[in-house]
Amino acid sequence: MIRKILGWMGCLALLLSLAAEAGEADAATGEEKVLRLYNWADYFAPDTLSAFTRETGIRVIYDVMDSSETLEAKLMAGRSGYDLIFPGDTVAERRLQQAYPHSRDAVVPYTWGTIGLTFNAAMIRQRMADAPVGSLDLLFKPELAAKFADCGISIIDSPDEVLAVVLHYLGRDPHSGKAEDLDAALALLKGLKPHIRKFQSQPVTQLVNGDLCLSLGYSGDMTQARRAAAEAGKRSDFEYRLPKEGSTIWMDTMAIPVDAPHPEYAYAFINFVMRPANMAAITNSTGYPTASAKARSMVDATMTANPDIYLDEASYGRLIPGQDIAQSQMRARMRAWTRFKSSL
Repeated sequence: MIRKILGWMGCLALLLSLAAEAGEADAATGEEKVLRLYNWADYFAPDTLSAFTRETGIRVIYDVMDSSETLEAKLMAGRSGYDLIFPGDTVAERRLQQAYPHSRDAVVPYTWGTIGLTFNAAMIRQRMADAPVGSLDLLFKPELAAKFADCGISIIDSPDEVLAVVLHYLGRDPHSGKAEDLDAALALLKGLKPHIRKFQSQPVTQLVNGDLCLSLGYSGDMTQARRAAAEAGKRSDFEYRLPKEGSTIWMDTMAIPVDAPHPEYAYAFINFVMRPANMAAITNSTGYPTASAKARSMVDATMTANPDIYLDEASYGRLIPGQDIAQSQMRARMRAWTRFKSSL
């Protein structure tokens, strides 16, 4: 369950008020102010948390989540201890439908992105000069994937997202839980089995170290890999493509669990993060577009001018929006993914 958050565009004054009240309360009690948040790794700018602490006096404990499924399990169990969480749009929708009917007013948009192909261009073209880097054929045709197995292929460990991409590629309903559709998806994935080195949601370190050359994953991986390579003094040949066949689009949000110990600190953090300059810094660091229109002018032009990151109208037409599906279908999808991974 998630605590209702007012639509963020109209609640700046309220957030400032709550932040001020939080400071007064803790000054009176003498207790240390601590915000516990649960988010993906490296999902802020380098100085986001330290700047927030300097301004507010609220120390941040940043726990890293490894999957949306883990986050949802913590929400269902309750008493997670977190003040602020960052659920994806479908997780937020699913949990909110059980707690609050006006779900659009209950979360704050954070960043968004797509699922596509991140790759080391030099390593790919060394093995196949005319590699179809803008197509899922590069990965989903076993005879092509075999060409890159030696330099390393990874797939995000996210069953719902991977199955959506595979089913769409096969011309089937991306949100299906039907046995015949899932069997078709598994047949394709099992054909790739000998060529997959890793299942992981954050392949940046392995890309930079040269342990991977091709990854089906999140659109921000390219920006993060380029930055990490530059910091390490390594060559940066990383590129990202939104597949021409289409793929999924997602949005991550900020939300306050109903049993958050300090919701007032969460409100203060949301208010701080959503300042355009702060949100732009997060986008520039993570590689994920911000949902804040006012921040866009401060986003690096190499991102805003990249049609695979900041999408044009034609690209939007190829995208699969997130969608909550019936629990019975979701369980069927999870079982199919488990069967696939256990067969490795």
